[in-house]
Amino acid sequence: MRKIRQHVNPLSAHFMRARAQPVARPPGLAPDCPVEVELGCADAEFSFARAAARPDMLMVGLDIREPCLARNRARAADEGLANLLFGYVNLNVDIDRVFAPASVDRFHLLFPDPWVKKSHHKRRVIEPALVASLAAQLRPGGELHVASDVFDVALEIMATVEDPALAPLGLVNLAGPWGFWRGNPFAEASRREQTTLRRQQRVWRMRYVRNDMAPATGK
Repeated sequence: MRKIRQHVNPLSAHFMRARAQPVARPPGLAPDCPVEVELGCADAEFSFARAAARPDMLMVGLDIREPCLARNRARAADEGLANLLFGYVNLNVDIDRVFAPASVDRFHLLFPDPWVKKSHHKRRVIEPALVASLAAQLRPGGELHVASDVFDVALEIMATVEDPALAPLGLVNLAGPWGFWRGNPFAEASRREQTTLRRQQRVWRMRYVRNDMAPATGK
């Protein structure tokens, strides 16, 4: 099986052209069913487990690596998961093209690449424009769920989301300002999270809810 590159440069010319497509809800799901999205899904272990546990919900995995998406689509078909879709996106370029405003119940951003080298920090995912786009696509009460195994990355994400300049977006930290959520509120875990916990390392988790309303149960 051909190996898929773990990292690509999202700032290269090939990826800077907006070409993401809207997600079309598959037949068989209620028009008002919950919608959850894994951003930068990679092998999508979290999405596969979540879709299998919640057949009434639309689960969407988005990634910039199209070979990865093709492999995930084939696996979803093999496993009969009609409620699991995969699509291309460069999060800092064309996420606005994928979902309508106020149509997503929960975004999951799980263990984004840390881009440790200082010269690569500009490739990191979370920036104010992306936070604004995600907030606009969340339904009232919808959630942005973020996890990282790198403290500096988690702290940078928290500083961006909780920047007072973004307060009008209405994203409220469920653990309190500058607080991390302890434990995994979901029954499912990504492959990266499973590896991190096996190594007895810490997962730095944040949960933000739009408009200070109670989130969905996460079950």
